[in-house]
Amino acid sequence: MKTWITVLAVFFSQWSWANQLTIVDTNNIKYMISDSQLLDMPQTSISTTLPWLEEEATFQGVTLQTLFEQSNLTLPPSLTFVALNNYEVVIPRSDIETYSPIVAILKNGEPMSIRHKGPFWVIFPIAAKPELNNTEYHSKMIWQLKRIQM
Repeated sequence: MKTWITVLAVFFSQWSWANQLTIVDTNNIKYMISDSQLLDMPQTSISTTLPWLEEEATFQGVTLQTLFEQSNLTLPPSLTFVALNNYEVVIPRSDIETYSPIVAILKNGEPMSIRHKGPFWVIFPIAAKPELNNTEYHSKMIWQLKRIQM
């Protein structure tokens, strides 16, 4: 009996744990946004090649401008992005306004697992803007994103 309860608990826990992105504002207030909430926001697609991929891929997600507008937050001069492994990168507002990177939720129409750089990945439009194809912008394309700190 105990085995069946454990099996059922594991099975149903997969359904109850949605991926979440946290935005922390300057007052340390946390805004939790689920993957389904992100998918309900206006979507943008970016088709591009990346140094970590063997072929071009199409990423779908929300621009950072849209994410902040939909969350009723003002885009600050810079944002710190934090990955699951605590890697951090700072992206200035000027890059966000100029290049419209997205928080990608889907790659080629499918959700991204942690193993495949998901659940959220900041993507810049490298194919459309070749000037971004350098180590500075590669480092800003943080994967396994868990938090955005204002």
